[in-house]
Amino acid sequence: MSHPAPEGIVEAVGASVASKGMMVGAATGVVGWLSQVNWIGISGVIIAVIGLIISTYFQIRRDRREHAESAERIKALRDQCKL
Repeated sequence: MSHPAPEGIVEAVGASVASKGMMVGAATGVVGWLSQVNWIGISGVIIAVIGLIISTYFQIRRDRREHAESAERIKALRDQCKL
């Protein structure tokens, strides 16, 4: 079994933290809205937006990496078939 690359580990942890951050931010925003304490609601929204930005960043990195891997795989198959 191969060991994951350190970049893959960082991306997995980053995406997980970002996802949990969005959930915590959304929950904090709802609690702030229900309790009518403005600073709690605003901080919840800010946390959720930061989590969304981080999640989007890691998703873009993953998509680019998968695209590059796919292109390399296709190239290797073409070389094998001598196309």
